[in-house]
Amino acid sequence: MKEKEFVSKYLHKVKEIAKQFKNEELKDKREKERLSGYNNAIVSILKCINPMYEYDLDDEPFDFLHNKGNE
Repeated sequence: MKEKEFVSKYLHKVKEIAKQFKNEELKDKREKERLSGYNNAIVSILKCINPMYEYDLDDEPFDFLHNKGNE
């Protein structure tokens, strides 16, 4: 898997988790904790690839990926 594909995949997962929290779809405390930890781990890995991902996760992720040459 290329870097661009990896980043796109996991940015998508972060957005899915954020949506679940925002829509209050998670009722079970353990599931909330599990997904929160999973989300934090993804962000930590993405920050290792490029520190800007810590701050750009609220932006549309695919716009800035297409112009970075991350292939």
